[in-house]
Amino acid sequence: MIQLENDGVRWEVQPGFASLLQEVLKSPGRVVKESPAKRVTAHELGGRTFYLKRYRHASVPLRPFKFFFKASQARQEWRLARQLEPLGIPIVSHLALGERWALGLQESILVTEGFDGRPLEEVPDAEAGAVMAFVQRMHERGVLQEDLHAGNLLVSASGELRLVDLHGTVVKPSLTAAERATNLARLHISHPLPVPAEVQALGVRMRRKLLRDRSWRCFRHNREFAPKRIGGLRWNVRLPLLPPAARNILEGPDAFLRDRADILKGARSSTVGRADGLVLKRSNLRKVQSLLKDLFRISRARRAFHAAYHLELCGIMTPRPVAAAERRVLGFLIRSYLMMEEIQGATHLGAYLKRAGAPENRIIDQAARLLATLHEEGFSHRDLKETNLVLDENGKLFLIDLDALHFLETVPERRAALDLSRLARGVDKFPALTPAHRRRFLRLYCRVRKRTRVPRRDRENRG
Repeated sequence: MIQLENDGVRWEVQPGFASLLQEVLKSPGRVVKESPAKRVTAHELGGRTFYLKRYRHASVPLRPFKFFFKASQARQEWRLARQLEPLGIPIVSHLALGERWALGLQESILVTEGFDGRPLEEVPDAEAGAVMAFVQRMHERGVLQEDLHAGNLLVSASGELRLVDLHGTVVKPSLTAAERATNLARLHISHPLPVPAEVQALGVRMRRKLLRDRSWRCFRHNREFAPKRIGGLRWNVRLPLLPPAARNILEGPDAFLRDRADILKGARSSTVGRADGLVLKRSNLRKVQSLLKDLFRISRARRAFHAAYHLELCGIMTPRPVAAAERRVLGFLIRSYLMMEEIQGATHLGAYLKRAGAPENRIIDQAARLLATLHEEGFSHRDLKETNLVLDENGKLFLIDLDALHFLETVPERRAALDLSRLARGVDKFPALTPAHRRRFLRLYCRVRKRTRVPRRDRENRG
């Protein structure tokens, strides 16, 4: 290993790469991923591709000091690469590690060489046996990648696999059966594999927790989301969905609802208006006694913003959230705002049943799949009425009004039955909906959930 220092950065470099280091650092790079604390760029040089992963520790107050007591993520991965190579675990080539110190670790840089392959998640027809053999080899040699998913395995055109992004990898003398099963279940979430039923069930539970944890990124600063101060409010915005029209609305949300919006709902509790393909919902102060409670909880708008993104990650149709903000005075919540994409040609299920005559089977099937998926993913909607299920102009069904949505991780039998009963009460008044339609709905609901009977409200109380 060669030790170098350049521009205040101390480098550890593989001998065969030392002569290329400066050329790679000076070459223009293509940004692959970027956030305030991390930047990944790809550099093409001499027919080879190199990746620079920069951890910008100084962007977070006090973070540089913690690396006096622990290794940075880049150094951990650098060390892991040295451990895995003798074990015969194929990985991408780790070429150099750089660290810039000044009152703590200001920056660390990891250089790797590109591998002519694609992430496993982009190769759905990859040979399952080869993937299983690769993971088995890791396990037999005591290697556990605790964040093993289809994006962390690269597959070449010839079927060769390599492990990438070593953070989260540990090397042990041996792995327990439980560790192996959990690791397989983790990979099975993103890439179906021929695993035992108990591993599949474990994967379902892990997926719920994984998506719940991932959903909180909507309040952080990353490629898709960022906090921005607009119009005197601190908004959490979704960057790819923020056209100029949306930003104009965020500059003055109250003025938008007062002067320009097509008002869909105007009530004491909330005001909803639309324009430019966007919908803005303002939640107003309903009860004075809520002022104290709201000191210790996030607003309805921010809860709905998070819930909508969580549903989206789970594949449940709901309008995509664009932005959310709170208006507080001395900490007291006065109003909150939620912006979402408009459902084009929206018609709620009640209006459809009233005017359509006999409902189409595809609408019944969509409703059954939506509710079954909702419950399977761990959600309960305590106001599941016909007006909260909305069809767009193409007949796709969406769930709206997420104030009453709760993530329970596992929906109890009684809670699922209450949700179904609430919807049944809402649609019972439409004669176009026949017993045959109800039976079709319930059969498909049970089939999606792999159940032999419909949930009952009293079943949990039976001995």
